[in-house]
Formats: sequence, C-alpha cells, structure tokens
Amino acid sequence: MSQTVAAFCAQCRSRCGVVATVEGGRLIQVAADPAHPSGAKICPKGRAAPEMVYAPERLLKPLRRTAPKGAADPGWQEISWEAALAATAEGLARTRDRLGAEGVAFAVTTPSGTAISDAIVWIERFIRGFGGPNIIYATELCNWHKDYAPAFTHGAGIGLPDFAHSDCILLWGFNPLATWLAQAGEVQRGLRAGAKLIVVDPRPAGFARRADAWLRLRPGSDAALALGLANLLIQAGRFDRDFMTRWSSGPLLVRDDNGRFLRGADLGLAEAEVLLSADLRRYDPAAGRWLDDPSGIALDAAAAPRGIACRTAFRRYAGRCADFTPERVQALTDVTPEALVQAAELLGAAKAVAHYHWTGLGQHAQATQASRAVALLHALTGSHDVPGGNLYQPAPPLAEMAPLSLLPPGQGAKTLGLAERPLGPGRNGWVLARDVWRAVLEAQPYKIGALVGFGGNLVVSHPEGGLTERALAALDFHVQLDSVMTPTARFADIVLPVTTGWEREGLRAGFDCSLAGQFHVQLKPAVIPPLGQARDDRAIVFELARRLGLGDLFFGGDGDAGYRAQLAPLGVTLEQLRAAPEGLRLPGEAVYRRHEADGFATPTKRLEVWSEALAAVGQDPLPAYAAPAACDGFDLLLSGAKSVAYCHSQHRHIPALRKLQPEPALEINPKTAEARGIAEGQRLRVVTAAGAFEAVAKLTPGLHPGSVVGQHGWWQACDQLGMPAWPATGEGSANVNLGASGTLRDPVSGGFALRSTPCRVEPVT
Repeated sequence: MSQTVAAFCAQCRSRCGVVATVEGGRLIQVAADPAHPSGAKICPKGRAAPEMVYAPERLLKPLRRTAPKGAADPGWQEISWEAALAATAEGLARTRDRLGAEGVAFAVTTPSGTAISDAIVWIERFIRGFGGPNIIYATELCNWHKDYAPAFTHGAGIGLPDFAHSDCILLWGFNPLATWLAQAGEVQRGLRAGAKLIVVDPRPAGFARRADAWLRLRPGSDAALALGLANLLIQAGRFDRDFMTRWSSGPLLVRDDNGRFLRGADLGLAEAEVLLSADLRRYDPAAGRWLDDPSGIALDAAAAPRGIACRTAFRRYAGRCADFTPERVQALTDVTPEALVQAAELLGAAKAVAHYHWTGLGQHAQATQASRAVALLHALTGSHDVPGGNLYQPAPPLAEMAPLSLLPPGQGAKTLGLAERPLGPGRNGWVLARDVWRAVLEAQPYKIGALVGFGGNLVVSHPEGGLTERALAALDFHVQLDSVMTPTARFADIVLPVTTGWEREGLRAGFDCSLAGQFHVQLKPAVIPPLGQARDDRAIVFELARRLGLGDLFFGGDGDAGYRAQLAPLGVTLEQLRAAPEGLRLPGEAVYRRHEADGFATPTKRLEVWSEALAAVGQDPLPAYAAPAACDGFDLLLSGAKSVAYCHSQHRHIPALRKLQPEPALEINPKTAEARGIAEGQRLRVVTAAGAFEAVAKLTPGLHPGSVVGQHGWWQACDQLGMPAWPATGEGSANVNLGASGTLRDPVSGGFALRSTPCRVEPVT
C-alpha cells in the first residue's frame, strides 16, 4: 500500500513544500504541495529525489583508509560505526592535545544547497563547543555579499523582497528560475499584478527576456552601473528625499581633512560624541535621535564651522554618483545610455521596489563595494521595509543554539584571516580555504593538522583545486561525512555515510520566499528509514560530542531535548509539530518600517551613506568602482552560472538530471565564436592566468559578446547513461573554478572573482 507524507525538499535554498509518496517503505515520488507557502512547484532535482536516494553510488557503511594517501587506491575497508566514531573522536582529541583546538579545522557544506540545513545549528554548536575558530563555509563565494555586506549600509542583510506586491522588481545577477523556484513564483505573482521588471545580467537567462529593461552589463562592472542609476535618480530629483533625510546619515557633516563625521568634540561641545548637520543641529548616535529639532534639515550642503571644511554625507555620495554619467557608464559597463535611462525611469516612478542579488553580484573582486552601491540605490527609492519593497520581518525565533560565545575565551581571535580582513566573514569564524591550506602546509600562522568535513566537495567547489589536494594529502587526520565518495572524501582517513534529506527530520522556522512563509514552522519528518547504515549529521555530532566530553552541551545525547530547547521561545511543542508534518502557521502580522522605532543596527543608528567602519580598515567609505587592469593575452571575461539540473558539485550521476545537461557547457556569443572559428558542440579550452579547464561550446545569442560563461562542479560519471566523469583537477577538467585567480579578490571578504576573470578561449585539437 502507498502512503503520502507532507515534507519539504531540503536540497536547495528554495525548500519547496512537497508531498512524498512511499510504497513498502520505499520513496516512489515527490510532488509539489500547493498548500505549502513554498510548494507551488518543484524543480527537476526535487522530482529526481528517488533516484538520488537509491543511487548505486550512495555510501551506506563507514569506511577506513588502509593505503597511504599518495596511493591510487585508498584501500577502503568497511568498519562498524563504533570503530569509526572511536577513531574519529581519538583523532580529534589527539590533535587538540597536540596543537590546541585551533589545530582542527572544519569544513561545512552550504545550507543553501544541501540537506545539511536540517542539522546546521547543531554542527556549529559542536564546532564552537569543541573550540574550533575556523570553519570553511565558502560564504565569501556565496551569500556574504547579500546577507552581511549590506549591513555596512543598513545594519542587516538584503531582506525579504516582497516581489508579489511590488511596483518594480529588480533582479541583479539573480536567476531564481534556476536557483530558487519559490522566489521565481513570487516574481511571477508580482508581474501578473502589473509590476515592472528590471534584470541586470550579462546572460539572456531566466526573466531577462521578459524584462521591461534588461541591462546587459560587462561582468564585474556592477558598482559602476548602480552608481550610474543612482546619479540619474538624484539629478532628476526622483528619489525619496524624506526617507534619506529622516532615516539616513545623509544630512550629517563629514570633514574634508580626515574623512570622519564632524563631532561635538571638534567644536568644543560638551556632548563630545554628537554628530552635526550643516546648521550644527546635534544628533546623538548612542541614543539614535536628534537632540535638536531636525525638521527642514539640509540633505545636500557644505559648511565650515570654525574653519573645518565639511560636506554632508549625501553631498559626497551625490558627487561620487555624478562622476558616472550615462556616457561613462556605457564605457565601463557596455550598458547603453538609453537602457540606463529607461531603468532609472522605472525605478523613479515606482512606489515600491523589491530587489535581490546573489552570486551574480557577489563573485567579483569589488563585490563589497558593489553590494553597497546597490543597497544605496535601493535606499534612494525609499523601499526599505515597506510593502512591496525589501522587508525585515524576522522568522519565528528559535532559540540560538550556536552562539559565538560558545567558543572558549581567546579562541575567536585565532580565526585565520581575521587580521587581514577584520570586517569580513572571519568575525563569525568563517575562513577562506586557502588560509587553512597555508596553515596545513606552512604552519602559518600556526599548524593545522586535522580536518572534519561535513559534506563539502572542497577539491571541486572551491578555487585552487590543486592546492586543496596538496593540503588534504598533508593532513595528519581527516574525517569526511558525505552521501557519495567525492574527490574530497577520497583523501579522508575515515568516511562516515550520511542520509539524504528524505531520511531525516529537519526543523525549520520561516520559509523566506514570501511574507506568509515567514510565519510557517515545520518539523519535516523522515519520509523513509535510513538506507543501509547511513546516519544523519545531527545524530553523528550528538554522539561525537559525548565522546569528546561535550555531552552536557548536547543534552546528554537526547536529540528531542535539543529540539525542545530550540522550540522554547515559540510556544509550540515538539509533539504538536510531529502531529502536523505539513507545518503550522504561527499567529502574527507583518510589521513594517521597524527602523522608525528601533533605528538601524549601524554605528550611527541610521542607514549609512558614509561608512566610517569601512574607512577605518582602509576601504572607501562611499560605494566605489575601479576598472580592472588589462591582462595581455586575455581578451574575454570568464563568468559562471548555475544550472537548474545540478546544485554545485552534486547530481551529475543522476540519470534524469544528466539527460537534461549531459556535458559541461561554455556559453559563448555566436559572433564571438565565429571570430574564433568555434562551432556549436565543439570542445574548448579556457585559459586564465591561474589555470585552465575544458568545456563544450554552447552558442548563446544575446550573451554579452565580451564574456563566456562556464560552470563549476563537474566530476561525476553517469554510468547508467554511459556518460564519463570529467577530472576534478588537472588536464581535461571541466571545473571553471580552476581558472580563478588568487590575486583577483574582494579586499573585505576575500571572495574570488569567479565571474569576471580575464581569459582566452581556444578549440581543443
């Protein structure tokens, strides 16, 4: 007999609500659940769930290496869970005793693209309780420039775009049809209601061809484009002056001599830390309020109290934007003045603008400044936390289970790269893989001898795959948790088999595809029992914690007690959620314009036009753009894009998905291809200053002619279809990350320019 089980798909960021069909304990089908806030549709990956669960490549028993790491065959030996956990705990304890807790690094795969989101808070709790200050998360390559860099402007991440109720939708390097299906549905709702659409993308992908304004920019020129759009809004006076005056730092004076806000101490006032406007009205950043009546305050002004030359922050910003005329923007971005003016008119006419960006903006050498430029462009529209704009409605408050305070005193200061990038991901203990490899290979600034990999295919999914392989081979101890044997797992001493998202529970509070979804809480059930001896990550860390003396931190190994601790702030019981696998809608109504009551979580408590925090670490306090230096011999820009068929380095062994995209493609404009004698389907070699990879030509009319677009993540064979693997590294590899240059990186986050690397393309003979 068959039965249906309500759940959600945990395989990517969309977390689509689904109904799974099970027959005789076997997963047969996964279908969309329209009653769920994110369940209108599912993508090919969701439909292929049964193939993923029962793939012959699944790891179903713990393995121990018996051959040296240099051997072609690791000599895997099946062992019991008791032996595997004992060896793991002993290896970690031994390294901690010898090198300190910082001698063990951790790598955690993305919660936005794998089912590890079901266990992520417990993994982080384990890492911080252990004392590990270094987590390789790839945030600098993924979400940092949308979830953290916007905080330099308004104290929070990009927010929840209210696409369905917006007047104007701005998709900046973001294709939700390939990466976030539930968001794509919200965009379509907005378009059906009459919203205008602006798409910024070098590719004619996703919604680009449906856009009212498609800005086909040169990869990596995002900041110049945003500043050019802002210039047109300011020059025409079509921006929300009231919002920028009342709620931004725009009216505050900035000194010409030192680039700092004019403070009371500069004029000998008793209130030494107050900030001053052009007519010397006082603003107290500690209290987040004006001490004087701010009505009629000047937004764009200059002053010289006591001979100290100053200009308001907004005047400085407007001056920066004025440098980006339509003609200059065209020279820098290849976007025509006509297209720029058209987009600016749409933004200026809209009552509310909802925008979103992700890796399309974030994987460039100036990603932090580009993020700032887009955040301030959006601020000009006055669409911060208003209906139809970008909202800051928090998800239901689960208890914080993995605070940084769990780290022992002094451990956080040992985070690699923190000194070089003090405002970057290192503040949260998230580090660059290359910094960990330096510590492994050179013992700089200290020695790292062990690695715990919670998923994450570091060899393929990160730049500098060859360096990664050398470092993995040099580790004293390496344990990897995964569901298949990856190029990264092949270097491990112990491999622990983990379940798919269909074989484990998963608690989620808030589905941030929509405002309604934010009030939804769900404990996803295990749709089927675990296959073989596979265990879920959460159960594994609970047991490892007990063996390493952290049992009290993990409720004595009682997983349900852990859930109850998480749920305590909600007033919802574990029993209620298990009785309602489809989830519960918590009571509550949306709250808008929270900044009017609480201010912004910035140093000035206002939306920051001028950032003293960035200036303090040597970065431009205003959004900035600098044209990249020319690279002789490289006449194209290499970019990257995601496919709806795959998520990072996963799924190439799944027949239903491999049929959709059999080979790694390199998108190239037909005219660009013709000039190089390249034909459709021809095998190509892409060369950069850092390396090379191969792919198959896909002629793409409309693509920016100065760019080519490849994909990372290729390595798996699909034996059932007779489709070969592509090497993870070395000759013949299809991995676009091998072309990433270590010198082209964002100075704040350390992120690589994976989408704007100079390259050349040549046929493979």
